[in-house]
Amino acid sequence: SDVCSSDLLPQNILLFLRESKSTLQQEAVQNRSHHRHVLAFNLKTEGHVHIDQLSWTLGPGQAVLIFPYQFHHYSGLAAESLQWLFCTFEIESSDFLGQLRDQVINVSKASRGVLERLLPAWLESAGEYGADMLQPMLLELLLQLKRDIKASAPSTAEHAGNSLVRTVHEILSQHPGKFLQVGDLARELGLSESRLRVLFREVAGIPLGSYIQNHRMNRAMSLLKNTDLRLYDVALKCGFGSPQAFSRTFKMELGITPLKYRKQCHPLALEE
Repeated sequence: SDVCSSDLLPQNILLFLRESKSTLQQEAVQNRSHHRHVLAFNLKTEGHVHIDQLSWTLGPGQAVLIFPYQFHHYSGLAAESLQWLFCTFEIESSDFLGQLRDQVINVSKASRGVLERLLPAWLESAGEYGADMLQPMLLELLLQLKRDIKASAPSTAEHAGNSLVRTVHEILSQHPGKFLQVGDLARELGLSESRLRVLFREVAGIPLGSYIQNHRMNRAMSLLKNTDLRLYDVALKCGFGSPQAFSRTFKMELGITPLKYRKQCHPLALEE
């Protein structure tokens, strides 16, 4: 059974709404707060969610929970106009949420009721509501979503449609230490570079080069936080030719050096 203790209470809760296809897809690349959980609710317009090497159709009335450092993107949106509500948060102990990993959730009436209370509470959190109100409310929502999962058949990842994003992700994941460029992927897929760029942008809504860069940076952030590998080894495992090139790119993309990022994640980490 789930026990309400301090390490189960969500922290640093943030809610936001995405109302256009272009914004949803571009923000997925630009926002690299991958240390946070991302709870996405589809309120309007069907689309595809890609999490690591898996993909699902997410329709109105459904939700998905993306765990920290799961590489994710959205494609195949049925219309430019949409309403997808996101709730991002941090939590000290997320083991009890494991049942929600890699699952599309059919949101029940009970869960919608909690969500309808959570949204105005968050909007007024600077006033009469505070973290003390939001934390148990979001925890209640997460526990209710677990009940929703139990009440329905497990969702199955799709293996057809929008396969290009998944295929590119699989190739990148199979060669984590290799500096793959668009030309390498094009040869692997038997396409010209220009054709691959056009096809990928049509499906994913972003340039292929941006997707590749985001994939590498996401892996680097995960290794910096979750392992004790030297920066040299992190650079090699993420396809950078040298620690210097890794540091330059990391700082350019995130505005902070890899070492400073690691120190933020591990205050007691030793300097290299």
